[in-house]
Amino acid sequence: MKLRKLALLCTLIPSFFAYSGQEYYEARSDAMGGAGVAASNHEGAAFVNPALLGLNAHKDNSAVLLMPVLGVDMADSDNMIDKFDSLIDSYDGLAASIEAGNSADIDVYRDELILDLESLKGTSAYASAGLGFSVAIPHQRMPIAIFYKSYVNAVGAANIAQADIDALAALDPVNPPEVTDLLSEGQVIGGAVSDLGVALSFPLSIVNMPISVGISPKFQRIDTYNYVANANNFSASDFDDVEYRNDETNFNVDVGFAIEPLNGLVFGLSGRNLISQDVETIEVEGNKFTYRVEPLVTAGVAYDWRKLTVTTDVDLVENKKFKELDGTQYWRVGGEVRAFDWMSLRLGYRHDMKDSTANIYSIGSGFTIGESFFLDFTGMFGKDEALGGVLQTSYHF
Repeated sequence: MKLRKLALLCTLIPSFFAYSGQEYYEARSDAMGGAGVAASNHEGAAFVNPALLGLNAHKDNSAVLLMPVLGVDMADSDNMIDKFDSLIDSYDGLAASIEAGNSADIDVYRDELILDLESLKGTSAYASAGLGFSVAIPHQRMPIAIFYKSYVNAVGAANIAQADIDALAALDPVNPPEVTDLLSEGQVIGGAVSDLGVALSFPLSIVNMPISVGISPKFQRIDTYNYVANANNFSASDFDDVEYRNDETNFNVDVGFAIEPLNGLVFGLSGRNLISQDVETIEVEGNKFTYRVEPLVTAGVAYDWRKLTVTTDVDLVENKKFKELDGTQYWRVGGEVRAFDWMSLRLGYRHDMKDSTANIYSIGSGFTIGESFFLDFTGMFGKDEALGGVLQTSYHF
């Protein structure tokens, strides 16, 4: 049973990474396929490449308050959550009918419960959410940004026991047994990473060529989740209760480099989470997983031409989130058209070169309201009815 459940999870959990290649939300970058190593502005630079703070200081000396960025995405093409709700209603109805001795209702709820169990076989659902804040402070010698970001994602899977279906099919409505918990289970596993740090950037110049290096020391908390419950008691919202959670707090660091050899042409390189961290989930029924935070090295290039920006990023190393599962390695591409002084339009695409996850398409827009208020939003979509959105506001001074 334990091995079968582990095999089931290893089959379903790759959907965990349907969106999780980005590991943070920032509306402009997300709209451009997640590409930001060479193209990010003040708002998102601390999240992806601190060196861009210094490079952008040559062009824009405004202070920026990003408060907040909110993102969420999900995929439940199997309607797993609704099916579990229906199963619980059928189970409760069967229990009440047995207690009341109503054989007609027992027969009805038994058949409904069998259908619910059958419909849940092989189903899974994914959800992710995150938020972030940053304050970018300009300075010609050392621009800095204080930032916080948190990202959590989780996948749920149904593990249906054929023994439950067989027992219900053989149930005698006239002489039913006592009600007991089902052997079938629902499980949610996940991970979350929260960073609080300071991005420091050092702008340089070689023969009038802008160059910048950056470093972001940060405190990092990693949470892991492993929630299992009998199908008749399953509630996906309980996955983050303390009894199913494990966490560790450590120190980590990001670094970045950016260079502008020609006006508007930027090359960037970032290394995030340079100190590897492994945090195990709690053990449930003999099964546990190891969530990993590994160094992620990404190179990017962007070209800014008047009202148009085009950019692309590529991960130079594989990124594995769970030790037991395959990793991902993304190529991202996107662009922005500044159609008016007060509005921008953005498109993007992300592809996993390891073919572990779905291709993701994105579209977004940004608006300037007055002289200092900016509103940005992004929509994302992929196969299996995967949908996501990002909304953020920022203030420029």
